[in-house]
Amino acid sequence: MVLVAVTGCSLERPDRERLGDVAWHDARWAEAMADYQAAGDSPRLTAKFADAALQGGLLTESAQAWTRLGTDAPERAAEAAAGLARVADAAEHDGTQAALAQAIAGLHRVAPGWPLGRIGSRLSATGGLAPAQVADVIPAMLASTPGRDATEPLLLALGQADRARGACDLAVPILEGLLRRTVNAGLRDTATTALGWCELDLGLGALQAARSGEAERWLDRAAHREPQGAVSRRAQVGLGDARLLQGDTVAARLAWQALAATDVAPDSLSQFALVRLQGLTATVRPDSGTLHPVRP
Repeated sequence: MVLVAVTGCSLERPDRERLGDVAWHDARWAEAMADYQAAGDSPRLTAKFADAALQGGLLTESAQAWTRLGTDAPERAAEAAAGLARVADAAEHDGTQAALAQAIAGLHRVAPGWPLGRIGSRLSATGGLAPAQVADVIPAMLASTPGRDATEPLLLALGQADRARGACDLAVPILEGLLRRTVNAGLRDTATTALGWCELDLGLGALQAARSGEAERWLDRAAHREPQGAVSRRAQVGLGDARLLQGDTVAARLAWQALAATDVAPDSLSQFALVRLQGLTATVRPDSGTLHPVRP
């Protein structure tokens, strides 16, 4: 009776991988993907899922699965790379930039020696990608892009993407490196602005965490990045706050006076500095999180 019961249970339990194979041969791609996913977790099933997703036009899902195959099963990296190249071809044909970016990043991860130059050139722009996708795909493109003229815009895009996703600690060295090497005036201007915003963000973050010394260093850099610009002037307010937090009311007063005395037409920042000066006492606690200029 035990044997009968076990046999009965096995007959009632569907073989999801086999059902997935049947659905694949019938071009029922979504069903095949669901069956392969329900069948378990193995490199074989991941490869079948990735192929079904590719056949069904779900290119991002396919790229993710091929990347997972090459990462989890290094012995199948060549198969995964071939699958990702197929995804890149399909994404270029469909004009799906996000899937193309995912495929390029995956190729760089599972097959570092894969020639990305031709594939990378298909990614016409990164403007439609999320910052995290840009930050993921650009290192792959940099690895296969020769020449200063081609790499410098990619470095700028990478720095801007890191800043946009809140990773200014990563963006700062990239933008600083770009400023050291580029002679392109347009790139320099854009990189300088992005770097100033990151220095301001890092300074205000340190100030809100009561790390006044660190805040002062970042805010001083931001204040000198683009004199009289919105970032510089906001950093000047923060410098006063940082120095007040350190108990140095004289230095705080000087920072706010420098902002209030500029030739720039009065605005919310200069008015804030005037208010701070008028109410300055040694016991006032700064509140640098209350005033931010509009970001570009």
